[in-house]
Amino acid sequence: MLKAVGVSAGVLAMAVMAVGSTGPAQGSGARQAAGSTVRVYSTNTEESFVDVANDGPGLGDMFVFRSNLARGGHRVGHTGVVCTITSAHHDESQCLGSAKINGQGELTIQGLIAGNPKSFSFAITGGTGAYEGAQGTLTVYEVSNKVERLTFTITH
Repeated sequence: MLKAVGVSAGVLAMAVMAVGSTGPAQGSGARQAAGSTVRVYSTNTEESFVDVANDGPGLGDMFVFRSNLARGGHRVGHTGVVCTITSAHHDESQCLGSAKINGQGELTIQGLIAGNPKSFSFAITGGTGAYEGAQGTLTVYEVSNKVERLTFTITH
């Protein structure tokens, strides 16, 4: 999902779970407890590679995408992610994104990704609603060319 034309990019992607969510925020609006986990599957619905200099993948080019998040076959939210190439030589991008979990709030993520890994992690940098003040780790695992499994591990 987080692969640009000729460039790897990862996320929130966040992008990207037929397993359950643990913690108190099951649509209750209650603040998500530290030590909780949110798991979903991400499928991109829109994506574009922006070649700012029209010269192929290079510094400053971006991969932008939106994905639907699902749990147990039901849509539970969506993501918006922008990954910007920070090193063409090292095939590295900086990604920033948000994951909106319906009725609960949003989680924000940030991190660097290099190459084309099947699994990678980003920092959870904050949140709103039930996830206000969230910190922790987003782990992304590529299930197929079209689907990623996202695990948000909230530690604060």
